[in-house]
Amino acid sequence: MQTIIFGGAFDPPHSEHVNMVREAVRETGAERVVILPTFVPPHKSAGFLSFEERVKLAKAAFCDVADNVIVDEEEKTRGKDNYASFLLPLMKKKYGDIAYLIGGDSLQYFDTWRNPSDILAVCPVLVCEREGFAGAEPLARETERRFGGELRVLRYVGKEVSSGRIKATLLLGESSDDIPAAVADIIRQDGLFAEYLETVEKVKRFESSELYEHSKAALFRAVDLNSAHNLKQNFKKVFLAALLHDNAKERPSVDGLDVPSDSIGTPVLHQFLGAEKARRDFGVTDSEILDAIRYHTTAKPGMTLLEKLIYTADSTSYDREYAPMPYYRALVDADFENGFCELLRYTFEKVKAKGRGVYPLTEEAAKYYL
Repeated sequence: MQTIIFGGAFDPPHSEHVNMVREAVRETGAERVVILPTFVPPHKSAGFLSFEERVKLAKAAFCDVADNVIVDEEEKTRGKDNYASFLLPLMKKKYGDIAYLIGGDSLQYFDTWRNPSDILAVCPVLVCEREGFAGAEPLARETERRFGGELRVLRYVGKEVSSGRIKATLLLGESSDDIPAAVADIIRQDGLFAEYLETVEKVKRFESSELYEHSKAALFRAVDLNSAHNLKQNFKKVFLAALLHDNAKERPSVDGLDVPSDSIGTPVLHQFLGAEKARRDFGVTDSEILDAIRYHTTAKPGMTLLEKLIYTADSTSYDREYAPMPYYRALVDADFENGFCELLRYTFEKVKAKGRGVYPLTEEAAKYYL
């Protein structure tokens, strides 16, 4: 009996996860599927939901993809070091003839995984291409050449669906069409992804509908960039920093808060004020989140990756369709660090060309990065 092993955070499981497994069963004739939820993913920031919640959702999502479906909790049993190269020998010992299913996006980073040759020595790897990650066939052949083993690219091409985007949508109190109905029912019944609903409602009170739509567009952009470039930034920090980055833009009263005096009355006041009002009005105490808000307009020398992410997501948010933003959005999509620097260059030169003074932090950032 051949068994397909499919691992992932499943935070939450979405429709394309289910489609991938169902099509892999159809193409290979596998008689059993083992779903292997990650306990603490070693290659990305920890999941949003607890392990137990994700196991429950996985059981609901994958229950009918094959005649025999098992949700295996091996990763929790091991507790740590849950790399595929360690887990697959255990799965082979437990289930016999196995094949390991991954997405085409994962294949792009396969050479960075722990001991890729050990993975391919255990079993064949099935690759499911996804929209936006074409070219799996030549990459699979190159991977075989480098590490040995067998990679089989399935005929099915999945839609480009992001677990991060789904999480952000649910946390905003909105429904997602990209999760199975059974998963959506459990999320609703168990009150999952309700952690920031009060924060979201307060943001809506502080922002006009137009500004709130921009905040959402920047939030989705930040989540997408974090995933697409494997930036490994904590999801909750990305979510809050992006959601709150403009919370003071339409509330310019300083209210005695500690902001640089030279920012008062300028277009950059809202970033400093936004950090202080995020602390006062939303109870944010995490310095990384506050600093990502504090420097999202001016930039500064020596930015953290989270600060760069929020700066870049705001500048290239999905609502900015006017020229030249689509061009810079494409630059960032191709290369995050280069895109960030080119955005900074564009902003710096645009402000200079207008003949008004460049804010000192932006000038210092330009000297530092450019």
